[in-house]
Amino acid sequence: MIPYGRQSIDSRDISAVDAVLRSDWLTCGPKVEEFEAALRSVTGARFAVACSNGTAALHLACLALDIVENDPGVTSPITFLASANCIEFRGGKTDFVDIDPARLCLSPQRLEEYCDNVAVPRVVVPVDFAGIPADLPAIWKSAKSHGFAVIEDAAHALGSAYTHEGATHRCGSCAHSDLAILSFHPVKTITTGEGGAITTNSEELARRLRLFRSHGMTKDPAILTRNDGPWYYEMHELGYNYRITDIQCALGVSQLARLPEFKKRRQEIVRRYNAAFRNDARFILPPWPDGVDPCQHLYPLQFAAGSAARAHAYEALKAAGIGTQVHYVPVYLQPYYSRKYGYKAGKCPAAEKYYSGCLSLPLFPGMKDEDVEKVIAAVLQVNGKQ
Repeated sequence: MIPYGRQSIDSRDISAVDAVLRSDWLTCGPKVEEFEAALRSVTGARFAVACSNGTAALHLACLALDIVENDPGVTSPITFLASANCIEFRGGKTDFVDIDPARLCLSPQRLEEYCDNVAVPRVVVPVDFAGIPADLPAIWKSAKSHGFAVIEDAAHALGSAYTHEGATHRCGSCAHSDLAILSFHPVKTITTGEGGAITTNSEELARRLRLFRSHGMTKDPAILTRNDGPWYYEMHELGYNYRITDIQCALGVSQLARLPEFKKRRQEIVRRYNAAFRNDARFILPPWPDGVDPCQHLYPLQFAAGSAARAHAYEALKAAGIGTQVHYVPVYLQPYYSRKYGYKAGKCPAAEKYYSGCLSLPLFPGMKDEDVEKVIAAVLQVNGKQ
């Protein structure tokens, strides 16, 4: 079976982890700081705070921004659950703004309409879906106009970049956001097994992130209320154990060194898929906007005939030994959100149209050329009808 995504681990990664296992530090040690420094270098952000997973990163970002009960928050409906759940974790009220079909990301135009006609949110979480950056400059412009905070969900987009006004910005740089989050789950661009990180250009937000990551504890003499000795610490906030281990970070450092080769291979596969499917009216290709240099995480091909054609393709490809996945069911249609807020089908028409026909084909650096050709041949054989 060719899976839709998987990690790429080689001898360099294994050696890096082995070295930590033989060292004095397994957690809270020097590899965490090394990984954070590497993330700063790769993204261009001033600060990086590594943590246990991408969901924890989103939660920490909301904690750092002091999102509280009843604060309104907005995100894209086409995303994993965590992009919305992080607002709920803080007692906020989560709403959804429709996507721009040209990017499959939250629409800045619809967000402006929301701010003008519904409410100004406290926080907006645009999602860089499938490795394509959201229109972050436009969303940031709205943030400055209306006064909301921005958390870029770059879980899919480590290694992606976009151009704005002649300058190139990397996803996670926080050039057009207050914070950005990353995920290192095995199917993401790089992996630490499980793991996540938050980047920011704000020293104060970074300080709060580190505090909340580790039980709200500090030994910082500048803020201690007293100091009984070098062992002394205080708890200043109700924090969490969202720490990441040196074992994971050693793998992360090794994987980050391989990011350019991962990006190159992902783009090669996407170009081969695009060449094969471009002139076939049965398919709608994933976006690759001008001014974007993506490190694609997913290849979400759309079947123009809709859900019946997609379902048929899913089963036919499975029978051919090819794993696929649907990314994603619009989050507001999940029972939790429909029960709590009364959200119904029809809320975000562009998102629902995309969902009705989308199917993510295999995309990962370890795919061999013959794997790619097998996928292409099998997809082209699918007639799109039941």
